[in-house]
Amino acid sequence: MMKDTRATWLVAIVAICAVITTSRTVLAQESNVQSAIALIKVLDRPGQIRLATIWDGNKYVQCRVMTDHAFRCEAAGTLMQPSLARVLTSDRVARLKASGWTLDSSFGNYVRSFASDTAPTVVAREVVAALSEGYDADIQNLEVQTSTVPDEPCPPRNGFTQNLAGMINDAASMARFAVNACAYSPPNDEPPRRLGPDSTAADLIALYGPTVTVEIERLRLNMHRRAYAIFDAGIGYVQCETQTEPDGFYCEAQSADSWPALATVLTSERIARLHAAGYADPGRGPNYSKTYLADKVTDEALTAEVLTLLHDVYGYYGATKLGIETEER
Repeated sequence: MMKDTRATWLVAIVAICAVITTSRTVLAQESNVQSAIALIKVLDRPGQIRLATIWDGNKYVQCRVMTDHAFRCEAAGTLMQPSLARVLTSDRVARLKASGWTLDSSFGNYVRSFASDTAPTVVAREVVAALSEGYDADIQNLEVQTSTVPDEPCPPRNGFTQNLAGMINDAASMARFAVNACAYSPPNDEPPRRLGPDSTAADLIALYGPTVTVEIERLRLNMHRRAYAIFDAGIGYVQCETQTEPDGFYCEAQSADSWPALATVLTSERIARLHAAGYADPGRGPNYSKTYLADKVTDEALTAEVLTLLHDVYGYYGATKLGIETEER
């Protein structure tokens, strides 16, 4: 009995220590957010919008100081980031709304305003709570950044499905897909056309190139954390994930070892095409694999190779919609 009692106490002590450690981490993160909120409050930048952005992956809250010195904060929504649909469940949306966040139809973000006399510590606490309760964000590893952009009625925002989509940002790296408007209308979910069995790899690239390039660009922007994208043709897939030291994309093409049904698809001629593209036989894992160094391949070139492999190796002609899965959805 004594041993059982002692073990129970040890378990309880470990649990208490874990709670204390987590609480300290949350308080430390709130302190970082508070510092950013306090900074943009007092920062002297005439003609500039002052911003504090707090994020975990593509789950973010961005706060700005308004002309009346109030804070207006926006939390990421599904209009510009459809992948968040699995994160923003009805229960989590209900928690956001219960905390005072409301849906803004212009960009599909959830917004909340704080009066000019609200203490930064209060704003920080509510921001961290929103990320935790609404997005199940990794609070212990939040990233915090302050920035400024020219003050204009409709500042540029990261474009549809881009990294941190819907966030105010005038970075040159995001300009290509930026939204320079006061509201956003999403594109049609379905691709504009379907392809037939006589289509070429070039046809497939023309149809899906922009979509796949966006995903490859997202991987490049998130190179120093685990991120991946799976391009699934229904009968075979190519998947790529980030790697470091050196920075690059580690890609795999599905083999018959991972799905026996591919034994009739992956003829010796088609496997030879994989080899010609530089893919190694299964061994490191169950699939064919290749590493593309980030400084040696462009997003467009990697996109073209992925889609060409789907076409030439797996016989994907675009008759059905290309499936895309990421760590976010």
